[in-house]
Amino acid sequence: MRRWILALLLTLALVAAACGGNDDAESGGDAPSVSTEEAEPEVPTVQDAEPAEAETETEPQATEPEEGEPEPAEPEEAGPEETAPEDAAPEEPEPVVLTASFRGVTETEIKIGVGFVDASEFGIDSGDIEAQWKAAIDRANDAGGVNGRLLAPVFASYSPVDDAAIEAVCVQFTEDEEVFAFVGFVLWDGVLCYTELYGFLAVNTADMAPDVLERSGGLLFTAQAGLIEKVSGLINAAAADGLIDGKKIQIQAAGDDQTLLGPVQELVEAAGGIVTRAVFGTASPGDLPAGEAEAGVWVERAEADGTDAILAFNTAGYIATGAVERAGSDLVVITDSIARAGYVDLGYDPGRVNIYAYGVPTLQDLYNAGQAGVAECVENYESRSGNVVNVNVPSPRPNNLPATVRACRGVDLFVAIATAAGPVLTQDSFLEAARGLGSFDLTGTTSASLGDGKYSADNAPLVRLVWDSETSNFVSGN
Repeated sequence: MRRWILALLLTLALVAAACGGNDDAESGGDAPSVSTEEAEPEVPTVQDAEPAEAETETEPQATEPEEGEPEPAEPEEAGPEETAPEDAAPEEPEPVVLTASFRGVTETEIKIGVGFVDASEFGIDSGDIEAQWKAAIDRANDAGGVNGRLLAPVFASYSPVDDAAIEAVCVQFTEDEEVFAFVGFVLWDGVLCYTELYGFLAVNTADMAPDVLERSGGLLFTAQAGLIEKVSGLINAAAADGLIDGKKIQIQAAGDDQTLLGPVQELVEAAGGIVTRAVFGTASPGDLPAGEAEAGVWVERAEADGTDAILAFNTAGYIATGAVERAGSDLVVITDSIARAGYVDLGYDPGRVNIYAYGVPTLQDLYNAGQAGVAECVENYESRSGNVVNVNVPSPRPNNLPATVRACRGVDLFVAIATAAGPVLTQDSFLEAARGLGSFDLTGTTSASLGDGKYSADNAPLVRLVWDSETSNFVSGN
């Protein structure tokens, strides 16, 4: 696996990549309707005796009944009709009996493997990540779990750059624990151990490249936006600010994203931009000085080409910003690289660059606005764990807001699909439910949906963000 250190820093300190609460109700699948319509009971008709003809000019005489003929019975007062047993209210449908319908699924539980990154070796403190996932899972279980089954997690962590550790956890979950699905946070192509190698379901909370989604054969779902969809949103937002049409654009990508250069160039040209160069990182993974030197050369070439702006997407914006800052260049940097750590931890200052950063409103903004379920997620974690989430704290340590929300997002996504799958939970019913899920609520975003061929849930449009030098973070421009 290629480990581009800047991608690592982005993802580990991720600002959970999403905004606002979703207005659309969660789709849980329609239960079959039970008919309450009954046939009207047949009421026997009573034949009224024909009245005797009235005699003219004489008083009517009571008619004596003929011998042997029974006297007509006095009419009884009408009372409530007795309801025949077959006309009673329809019986309640028999309760669904949950069964052990699939590997990892019993009558009462769904076993999931929850894997997450331990980045302490890089000095990154995201707080008690296992407690964050446990709090999100406990909240889901307290709300009834998944159609009556409770989530039963098995936890494990791994270094983000230790391929052997990532694969060992995968083997633990698939072979030893035989979980129903992986739910968690694993970077780059590490998730393919579950989907491609073992054929297991995976619900991830990291950005996934298109080729990883494709190789997963429909078994991988991510709470994040798709990378190419994010870049499309980035270009649309920049175009609306007049930065693309008729402008000369140099496109920069990290090494792991080089396969996206062609599609991104097409998007830029479709928006009226003129692509001068499309380049990607070739420095050895983790060799930051070499990467910075390479980015410096790209800035020199951009200026020589008369370029108006550098479009650096996904994780490439960090090193591009640093290169423009060191060169003292007036080049515009257009990027969706907005994680604070990607700049601060590397010593870059976006405030000294002509940068146009786009993303979703920050989690801090959403928390303060009471939107997207962020405050509820935080309050749930704090009440269950006794820990405090650092919100509105400059240079927080631990920087635990992103990781707390990430756990809520992962559990939200899994529960939404599994609930829509119905009481007979299998891998096939889970996949079928995802294909027809539509819009649902996902913590930290204004819009989320899944559908046939759509495996990335977050649909939030990108907005302009500005660098706040006091908090050393990007905040919503509006």
